[in-house]
Amino acid sequence: MKKVLYISNIQVPYRVRFFNELSKHCDLTVLYERSMSGNRNNEWVNSEKYNYKQVFLDGIKIGNESSFSLSILKHIFGKYDVVILGCYSTPVQMFANFMLRIIKNPFFINFDGEVFADKVSLKTTLKRMVLKGASYYLIAGEKSASNLKRIVGEKDVTAYYFSSLSKSELKEHSMHVQVKRKEYVLVVGQYFDYKGLDIAVKVARKMPYLNFKFVGMGKRSDLFVKENNIDDFDDIEVIPFLQKKELEEEYKKCKCLLLPTRQECWGLVINEAASFGTPIVSTWGSGAAVEFLADNYPMLLAKPGNEDSIVEALKHLENDIDILEYSKYLIEKSKKYNIENNVKLHIEAFK
Repeated sequence: MKKVLYISNIQVPYRVRFFNELSKHCDLTVLYERSMSGNRNNEWVNSEKYNYKQVFLDGIKIGNESSFSLSILKHIFGKYDVVILGCYSTPVQMFANFMLRIIKNPFFINFDGEVFADKVSLKTTLKRMVLKGASYYLIAGEKSASNLKRIVGEKDVTAYYFSSLSKSELKEHSMHVQVKRKEYVLVVGQYFDYKGLDIAVKVARKMPYLNFKFVGMGKRSDLFVKENNIDDFDDIEVIPFLQKKELEEEYKKCKCLLLPTRQECWGLVINEAASFGTPIVSTWGSGAAVEFLADNYPMLLAKPGNEDSIVEALKHLENDIDILEYSKYLIEKSKKYNIENNVKLHIEAFK
């Protein structure tokens, strides 16, 4: 059984579920940069129990979820058959990347979706330099894998089916397709610029006949309400946090899920909503949304950062889409995106 070191930034439930399944097929150690996040709900973070080996760097704290410590060196050299950098752009993992390259020690870089390295800028030039250093790559989504290959060339790239859901959960969710849905738009995400929640508020202003429900901003909910003048709206509801089962009830009831993201690698809310057949409107800034919608429903993908484009996509959903057919498509599409398939592809890549 191979000894695997997977380096991540912080513990989150969907990763714990994946690591638990992965640990059934290898001798897994997960090295976390931080034991606590500065911006996550602790109740959510600790909602899943783990059954693999955990180690915490807990060095110099950087931002909300990263840290730096030279002790990373004692972990990455010689003790493991497989080393995976799960957050390649954090300072300590870029340092590990550099050191592994110096001693010519093969390693993987993992990406949870699109890498967004196409623009011509100093930032993307540096990103490409870091990306090209690995021996092997694991990336969520077939479209993301194709884009990555244009950057790293002919190195081994494995596309996997990123998801927070098991096969059994997907089967259960597929039995809850709702034909009659309530007239509110569900927006799920933290309140940070890249999530585009401010854009969703502007959309709400332009579509006053729809109600909007914002979920998942946790400690930053009050800031969201204040900065976006939410108290001036009667048709916007803000819920700081919902447990998994409570959020699933929202997926079942809402008119649609809106993901107004400016740019994020994946977006697991797409998987979660699709598993219930919940209609989805998103931007091209989500790796998951592009993976699910680009081929069959591109009219439901809007320009990132553009409220008028999102309004247009929502109107397409209202006027031009057979909702039942769309729901069935999303359920069918979501079936292969499960934890078990994800683990299977990882193990094959390790070989």
